[in-house]
Amino acid sequence: MPQKNAGSNYDHTVKIVRSAIPRMSEHKIPITPSNYAVWFEYLSQGNPALQAEMDALLGRDQPISDDEMKDLYVRFLEDRSEKIASAKSALNQVVQVLMQHISQADGHYNSFSSELQDVAQELSRDVSTDDLNSLIDRAVKATNSALERGAEMRQKFSDLAVEMQQVRSALARSQEEARSDALTGLYNRLAFQEEIGSLAEFAADDSHMPCLLLVDIDFFKRINDSYGHLAGDHVLQSVAHKIKQSVRGRDIVARYGGEEFAILLRDTPRSGCLAVAENVRLHVARTSIELPADLGYEQPVEVTVSLGGAWYREDEAAEALVERSDKALYLSKENGRNQVTWEN
Repeated sequence: MPQKNAGSNYDHTVKIVRSAIPRMSEHKIPITPSNYAVWFEYLSQGNPALQAEMDALLGRDQPISDDEMKDLYVRFLEDRSEKIASAKSALNQVVQVLMQHISQADGHYNSFSSELQDVAQELSRDVSTDDLNSLIDRAVKATNSALERGAEMRQKFSDLAVEMQQVRSALARSQEEARSDALTGLYNRLAFQEEIGSLAEFAADDSHMPCLLLVDIDFFKRINDSYGHLAGDHVLQSVAHKIKQSVRGRDIVARYGGEEFAILLRDTPRSGCLAVAENVRLHVARTSIELPADLGYEQPVEVTVSLGGAWYREDEAAEALVERSDKALYLSKENGRNQVTWEN
């Protein structure tokens, strides 16, 4: 009887892990950790109230909105560890199935069982994404070690190890997609807010205070009005690429708004910040952007950008740094555009 229940639980878990992300993509639901947690719970069929509301939303003619997904997460899953609840649940179920299989094997698997019990104990606590990845590594390593010691369970353990790796990969993909701007490939505003929220922490470790540059494409509305939104998208992609070329490894470039970008320079001296800002401005202004041939425009688009910059002040709120950079950007636009203005 335990063998049958173990197999049934395992098959059910595998089915959920494999179907959650494709189902979300089918309904154009952003694959964020909180959304994934809602879908994992829904497909698990263990929460009748959540299932009834999801069925009603899926049964109507209009798509599920971001606000509706957030509401479901807050009302049904907020008490769980944010961002990793679904992957933690999936891994926990896989570990429990493994332990049920081991209970029917001989004493050769005692060390393996002990390691999995430790993993299961850690899963019962609040863990971060990094901690969850570490637990997955431990479970996979223990599984691979057991493969060498028991031929009769080789295939079963191998399949489970693959499933755990798939859970980890799905989590990593969903996190990356949730932080990326689909059009430009840069960080999105959510990722930027997370990074700038850690200013105090990394500023204390770095030798130079970070600086923030806000970049705005001049007269972008004219481009959309004159050439169309597809051309505007191409210009956004081109400018994003030019900005990205002007920064180095640990620096952050994000799409901050429609035609606005943010550059967070870490551990860069003031002279370096000044040089990066001017380099971005010149790099964009000196390059004519060729539009795709299928849009029917032979003449390249000339684009300039305005920039505003400010330096982080110790122990200040991130919002204050953004506000000072934004005021400097406003002055650049008021004074004729295609220029860099720094805070007073």
